[in-house]
Amino acid sequence: MGKIIVANDFTPVSQVAARYACQIGAATGSDVYLLHIVRNKSELDQANAKLEAHTKDLATETGYGPKYLARVGNIFDDIPHVAEEEKAELIVMGTHGLQGFQFLVGSHALRIVTESKVPVVIVQGHTRHSARLNRLLVPLDLYQETKQKLRIAAEAAKRYNAEIHLVSPRETDEFLHNRLARNISYAEGFLEEKGVAYKTAVTASSSSGFVKELLKYAQDQDVDMICILNTAEERLVHAFGVDSEQKIITNEAGIPVMILNPAVTYKDTASIFAQ
Repeated sequence: MGKIIVANDFTPVSQVAARYACQIGAATGSDVYLLHIVRNKSELDQANAKLEAHTKDLATETGYGPKYLARVGNIFDDIPHVAEEEKAELIVMGTHGLQGFQFLVGSHALRIVTESKVPVVIVQGHTRHSARLNRLLVPLDLYQETKQKLRIAAEAAKRYNAEIHLVSPRETDEFLHNRLARNISYAEGFLEEKGVAYKTAVTASSSSGFVKELLKYAQDQDVDMICILNTAEERLVHAFGVDSEQKIITNEAGIPVMILNPAVTYKDTASIFAQ
């Protein structure tokens, strides 16, 4: 049985994230742990009391009973550390939109995602989407690393009998077009081999306008989750612009976003969605 860690600070958006995580837990048979980080030991008793009350409320509301953890530390460092310590397979966090994104995963706080050895799902406070996935969107770009998203997306799709939408930008340069076409062909073959239903779409714009069209497509197609790579590290500069992750994560439709780091971890281990 897998574990899901939910970053919880008792704000409304973290409540949304907790409910979302409980839905995943119920669907996958995973244990959900609400994690609250305090600054010093004297705050632990109060934090545990609030977490206990919160888990009871969630059990009543969702029909799924999560567990809880309170730790002394720093949220930017300790969320991924606790996830590793508990052998969790997924982290779920909430964000307040653009301003909250800057606080949560911008600047040095990006370590929450960058240091995580497991996928991170970010949910906005105004999301209307449940964790019952019907359509997953996987953006395809020119990088070979983008293929790493496919396995976990395919496992999630098989778990929920969902459809994957492969969306890529239109490239007029022959070299780039051929390189992108190879990635698309690989993705289609991979999903066919796994028995996952899929659709392939190419946007009207090239990479420069891709994110805007990607999000419009996601909203038009009523996509339930977008799966992207974390390209914050200098070794992997995003083809769609340096702020592409921020724009996708804070999308106006409130679509939850799963972020993966380009890492061997995702190639060699099963995800929480594996059946």
